[in-house]
Amino acid sequence: MTNVSTARDTLARIQRGLRMLTVPFPHLSGLAAAARVTIDDRVPTVGVFASGRMIANPAFIARLKDNELVFVLAHEMLHLALRTHDRARGADRLQFNYAHDYIINDMLRAELGFQQIPAGGLDMPGARDKSAERILIEMRRNAAHTPSRTRVFDGEATTLQRVFQPGEGAGDAGDVLDGTLEKQLFPETAAEQSAQAGAVKELAARALSLAKAMGAMKGMRGLGEGAETHTANALRGLYRTPWEAALQRWLESVAPGERTFTRPSRRGEACADGVLAGRRREGWMLNVILDTSGSMSEAIPRALGAIADFCTAAGVDQVRITQCDTAVTRDECVDPAQLEAYTVSGYGGSDLTPAMAHLAADPQVRAAMVITDGDIDYAREAPPFSVLWVLPQGSGVGFAPPYGRVVWMSE
Repeated sequence: MTNVSTARDTLARIQRGLRMLTVPFPHLSGLAAAARVTIDDRVPTVGVFASGRMIANPAFIARLKDNELVFVLAHEMLHLALRTHDRARGADRLQFNYAHDYIINDMLRAELGFQQIPAGGLDMPGARDKSAERILIEMRRNAAHTPSRTRVFDGEATTLQRVFQPGEGAGDAGDVLDGTLEKQLFPETAAEQSAQAGAVKELAARALSLAKAMGAMKGMRGLGEGAETHTANALRGLYRTPWEAALQRWLESVAPGERTFTRPSRRGEACADGVLAGRRREGWMLNVILDTSGSMSEAIPRALGAIADFCTAAGVDQVRITQCDTAVTRDECVDPAQLEAYTVSGYGGSDLTPAMAHLAADPQVRAAMVITDGDIDYAREAPPFSVLWVLPQGSGVGFAPPYGRVVWMSE
């Protein structure tokens, strides 16, 4: 067990390191200030929870020089800024942890002027120029020949194949620690962890926005096609007006209807010598492009629930959903009730251009709703159909496409 004096000195040194890292990385200031540090020898090195709690082994910290400590602390803050905890939900948690470790360490090596990664950390030269999803593909494809370590820092030299092979590797060796472990280690604060994680997520969004403006981060958005398939259980009843009112107005403006003389056209009132046919509204199809990139894993159930709720209220009898990460992974028509438990494929990169081109080739598509978090590539020229961009609340900071209308789902 760590004695009180050692723990106090280690804590003071870490807090000083957190202040120092804000000099080269000012966009991490909010996260560094919010980090709650616990000195604990139950972890071999250092790790961070989504709640912002960072847990550090005092013996490991003692071996680090001051500049190496800044490197390690910046590494943990970048996990929070890049939302590794959330993005790993669309993939194997440890593998995604390692993918971000390679990216973060390569970023920090360049930014802080290190020749080698401190504490024998995971090292993949050039990783900062790739997306996490692309690195995941490379890791899985070349696992037997890719050098790695059994831990992010101070691990034994091995290969990725051994690390990720069940029963043979390092097990839970990542530094991105999950909420279940936090509740086990710190049961006295279990009730507060969810709220703390929400606050950290807001700080991460601000850090990411500032970093984008500064050009300070890589690996924030996927580039590769995903191969994951999951069933998303729609969360119903979460979203109400005013966003639904905006959605209703948009749909009313774009929804086609059969011409019928049983409902005279209001445009024909100025015509004295004839009656124009009006539109009869019946059941109709809603076209939806669903962003299934890795960063959308948490938002998809809420989005599906919102769409299902709206379709029930608006009389939409069919929903055509075109799923896309960097390629169209599914295109099918479903009854709104089927959205309760809906299979989602992809969880790779973030480019909706193929989906928009796919719908553009269908002359019957007059309008499409695009469900996305805004962290995407998309067709720069307006498609031949009306577009409504629908983003989860709190996402898409600075998202301003040159066409279509943008609305945010609100609770």
